[in-house]
Amino acid sequence: MEVINSLNWEDTIIGRVLADDVVSQSGHFLLRRGTVLTHWHLNILKNHSIEEIRLKEQTEPPVNLELKQVFKHKEPLSTHYYENIKEIKRLFQDAISKQVPSLQEFMVPFTPLMETVLKGPDIFLELRHIKGHDEYTFRHCLNVGLLSATIGKILRYSHSETVKLGTMGFLHDIGKMKVSLQILNKEDPLTEEEFKEIQNHTIYGRDILKEMHGTSEDIINGALYHHERMNGSGYPFGIKKEEIPFLAQIIAVADVYDAISSDRIYRDKFTPFEALDELVQEVYKDKLNGEIVFPFVSHILNGYIGKEVELSDGSKGEIVQLFMEEINRPLVKIGDDFIDLKTERKLHIKDVYIPDKNFAFNSNKEDL
Repeated sequence: MEVINSLNWEDTIIGRVLADDVVSQSGHFLLRRGTVLTHWHLNILKNHSIEEIRLKEQTEPPVNLELKQVFKHKEPLSTHYYENIKEIKRLFQDAISKQVPSLQEFMVPFTPLMETVLKGPDIFLELRHIKGHDEYTFRHCLNVGLLSATIGKILRYSHSETVKLGTMGFLHDIGKMKVSLQILNKEDPLTEEEFKEIQNHTIYGRDILKEMHGTSEDIINGALYHHERMNGSGYPFGIKKEEIPFLAQIIAVADVYDAISSDRIYRDKFTPFEALDELVQEVYKDKLNGEIVFPFVSHILNGYIGKEVELSDGSKGEIVQLFMEEINRPLVKIGDDFIDLKTERKLHIKDVYIPDKNFAFNSNKEDL
């Protein structure tokens, strides 16, 4: 438990969880234990002159320290990435509490990071090794922006179109700032009403972006349509492939990939191969566009050749070959032996190591 004095509140307590109920000096109940604090709660505390509150300890490592470990062989990416998270958080909160910042203001921190990623080596595996759900919404927006721009590069789009895709991905979830953190961070299943409110983030995003100086129809469409699906099963309108802008379909692929590759408050992340296989399955279910998914998946798979893995029996080896028909069952070399996981069905990939071999991704996946 951590006691926080009112002098040290401001944004530092936003997103933290109350360890005790909060009662006013006159004895009126204000906030319940377990509440995820928002700016609205902060105003309640100030209006009732609450001098201190007790918060649950943060069990996850600070994002900046973890980023330095994950990206330590790709400096200065860790610094750029962390500075983006802090600036994105401020800009996104300003978008709902003050005048909406201009597109240029949003792009000041993001553009240098995006350009660095586009010119440098892939960072798919590093992004996957960022553990926990701390600052998830902001990290997710940043990741989807970087992934969307990367997909544009893979599809051989012009530089200007690639940058536009990065911008669309970066701002695609800005509407979540108008959704209660208690809903976004809820561990239990959502009620029907709560799920509808989550779905509204696409409409909220459209409305925020319409007020943003310098934005475009494509950027607005990225926020509005990134949850639509090819077969009409998506939201908010349930439209089908022909009606969904192609650039928004790209944002949808980046969005799904990062979501299933990240720890969520209600489940752990997928392994790299499970995540890619899930993307392919979404194509077969007629939800995502194969013209986008298959080149994206092939690109990532090529980057995994030569990476060190640990199998479910504890043995370690190197990926030699990967197969699109069974993505999560590659050919692995262990010493002088080759293990074909397509035939060795009792084995599966447990960990995938980033190049410096100090950090491994551990899978304990639950169903989506």
